Formats: sequence, C-alpha cells, structure tokens
Amino acid sequence: MIEFTEYIIDLTDVYNADELQNIIEEVLPVPGYYGRNLDALFDVLTEEADGWDITFKGCSDAEVTMGKYMRKLRQLCEDAQNMNDRLRVSFED
Repeated sequence: MIEFTEYIIDLTDVYNADELQNIIEEVLPVPGYYGRNLDALFDVLTEEADGWDITFKGCSDAEVTMGKYMRKLRQLCEDAQNMNDRLRVSFED
C-alpha cells in the first residue's frame, strides 16, 4: 500500500506564474535544479513525486487571474497522474 504525504498549495493570493512557482518551491520538495516552469514541474511530478498527494486550493481566483496558465497546469497534473500512480493531484475552489 502506498503511503501518501499531503501537500497544500494555496492559490488564493497568486496572480501570475512567478508567484505560483514560488509557492511550488516553498511547498513541494522539488530538487535544487528545479526549472520554475510547467515543463520542469511535469518532470518532477512524473520522475520525483513518490507518494505525493497535492491539493491546489483557491483555484477559482487563480482561474480568473491566470486563465490559460491554470488550464495548462490542470492538464499537466492530469497527464502526470496518468504516468505516475504514486501521485495524486486535486484542485479545489
């Protein structure tokens, strides 16, 4: 049985990609060479995430402020979960 570690990423006061990447670096145990972009996040989620349960909260506001970037993030997380059965990602308003 897989033991999961929970990570909460609160997007309530996040208004752009740089702020999102700052929070990702603060919350997730990403490697020091993390590239601070969605491609780098995908690599981490598919190669490094072992038993990670990530919840993005405050998504309603982020959908408005970061529109296209949030849609890409959601798709990336869905794709990563399909490739890594030791990863769970959810999005909450």
